[in-house]
Amino acid sequence: MSDTLPPLPPVGDLSEQQVRGTACVHCGIVLDNATAVDLGERRTGRAGGRVRWFPRACPEHAGT
Repeated sequence: MSDTLPPLPPVGDLSEQQVRGTACVHCGIVLDNATAVDLGERRTGRAGGRVRWFPRACPEHAGT
C-alpha cells in the first residue's frame, strides 16, 4: 500500500458495520481478520467533536 491514504466515503454514508470495521468501507462485504486490510487511522468529526477512526477494506478495494 502507498503512503497516501485512499479517499473514503463520508462516515455518515456508511453502515454501522462499515464504521466498526467489520465490513469493507467501499463495498460493504463482511470482513474477518484474515481478509480485512487496515486503512490506517483517520480523524473525523462526530457528535460535535473529533474522533479517531480505524476503517478497513477488502483486499480488492485496498489495492492489495
